Amino acid sequence: MKAVTLALLAFYCAPSAAESSLMLYGVADMGISSTHANGPNGTKQKLTGITSGGLDDSLIGMIGREALSNGWSATFQLESVFDGATGTLDDDGDHFFGNAAWLGLGNNQFGELRLGRQHTVGQEFGSELEIASWKDMGMGATFMASDDYSVNNSVNYFSPAWAGLRFGASYSFDVLGEQRNGQKSPSYSAAILYEIESFAAVATWDKTFISDRLLADAPHPEAWQLGVSYDFEVAKVSVAWSRQKNGYAGLNGGDPSGLGLGLGAAEFAQGGRLDAYLLGVAIPVTTNGTAVAQWSLVKPNWDWANGEKAENGQVATLGYVHQLSPRTSLYAMAGIAKRYSLEDQVVQGQGTTTRYMAGMSHNF
Repeated sequence: MKAVTLALLAFYCAPSAAESSLMLYGVADMGISSTHANGPNGTKQKLTGITSGGLDDSLIGMIGREALSNGWSATFQLESVFDGATGTLDDDGDHFFGNAAWLGLGNNQFGELRLGRQHTVGQEFGSELEIASWKDMGMGATFMASDDYSVNNSVNYFSPAWAGLRFGASYSFDVLGEQRNGQKSPSYSAAILYEIESFAAVATWDKTFISDRLLADAPHPEAWQLGVSYDFEVAKVSVAWSRQKNGYAGLNGGDPSGLGLGLGAAEFAQGGRLDAYLLGVAIPVTTNGTAVAQWSLVKPNWDWANGEKAENGQVATLGYVHQLSPRTSLYAMAGIAKRYSLEDQVVQGQGTTTRYMAGMSHNF
């Protein structure tokens, strides 16, 4: 989840807020990037041009609340991500409000319940550990349960904060949004977040149950995430670990084997395990500028169909963000992914991808 959305949710949807509110908001993020990818079997690709959402997703949305009696509030959010380079919705075409479309009821004593299409609690809490949210190369590139994805037919509960401790739970009646072949594929998510002063600790769990008619006898994808961050003032440091097995629980990965479900490689979906490690550092270098560095290692445990062992992969970025104002930032970054695909994650024979990018992000 991008920072602008979290801030809006915290301010405009807090059950304890005194008055009703309605707000139209958004982000316009545009830049120029150059990507050089060496794929499997010696394939090469170079792409240079306008990039939308280099640092923050380009999006537009509405968020609001109505103050009810006895401290209760009705809340809602409708949000669409768009591609600023073309003006089209940056989704699969099936969702107008692809990022969020939920209605909620909350109270500062009992927490908040939300119904609709929304992020899982694992995604919302887990992404708090992200230092550098660069497009395709942020935390969600390897920690897919913290990637910026939304789930259909979902019920989310968020507890109030008790001395810095919050927890949440999500249930989707059918994560695919339809009863394919007459069967549903439900999903679950649970998370705990502890924040006090400069310290934060997160633990999340996600699991999706794939119907047999979609993928016969397939193990159900599951993800665990643990991490901490601390702001030392001279630098903010974030460390995290993730274990993903039987494919990606959010069904938001690539499809290199043609399974058609976003589970990732077939060997991964059919019982494989993928451990990921993350280290991020943000260092203020000027009054309005911050240098950010983030590195992630992925360790698959499976063998490919030809008996070759799947190799470890890495994603590393180095960037700089300069605040021109509270709402406008300039940024530049360089990133490298070794033996890791930005589209399909772990792919046999994948080479190295490099990306250079500079742009501007404006919140409104």
